[in-house]
Amino acid sequence: MTSLLPAELAARAPAALLAALRLLPVAMASPFLGGPLVPPVVRVALALGLGAAVSAAGATTATPRDGLSLAAGGVRELALGIVFAFLVTMPVDAARAAGRLVDTVRGATLSELHVAPIRQRESAAGDLLAQWVVVLAAWAGGDRLVVQGLLTTFAAIPPGAPLDLGLALPSALAAAAELVAAAIAIAAPAAAGVLAADLAIALVARVAPQLGAVNAAQPARAAIGLLALAAAASVAGGRLAAMVALAGRSVASGAGVAP
Repeated sequence: MTSLLPAELAARAPAALLAALRLLPVAMASPFLGGPLVPPVVRVALALGLGAAVSAAGATTATPRDGLSLAAGGVRELALGIVFAFLVTMPVDAARAAGRLVDTVRGATLSELHVAPIRQRESAAGDLLAQWVVVLAAWAGGDRLVVQGLLTTFAAIPPGAPLDLGLALPSALAAAAELVAAAIAIAAPAAAGVLAADLAIALVARVAPQLGAVNAAQPARAAIGLLALAAAASVAGGRLAAMVALAGRSVASGAGVAP
């Protein structure tokens, strides 16, 4: 038994490596499978561990054996993984975009935060909504739907198998459209509140200019924008949680798996 084990591991190693390459972009980008806040070594180890699990499950039928074919298969797996990473990070990107829209309409973009672990600047509302969608996904089990969607792709496209990225194009386009729609829908109450505040202040300034209502415009915009976002928090949370589930379904349908 001990003499057969190294040969068995060597036979499964290419499939495990290719499966890990498919999962690596997702582990690097998505908070549901590691994400930027987790050390890179942990993310790579997670991708390798899941790749080994996929290989142990028997997904080795299409694994190339020679070096050139293995390299070409690795490039294909990375390309597919990048598409899946975009689909999986869609809810967090929508939350960040919605928060930035809210801060833009209420005039608070100057108070951006520098988030060192991800090496980028975030608006206050954008960072809050991005953290919130991760909590919602963990509470509702949406992160497990995302992982399930990723793992089911290996049933439709084994590691190293020829793939058609055109299958993932409709899912990517639908995800992009949903990202924009969700960001606008979540930011819409804040935009309406700010617009109402501007109209009210303009009316007061026209009727009673001696009150100096124009000086209260910016504080009113900032406060009412946040109040409107808080008032619509339940609707925004439902939309973001639904997007997490949609991300898992989009990954599976992008690989040709029926939802």
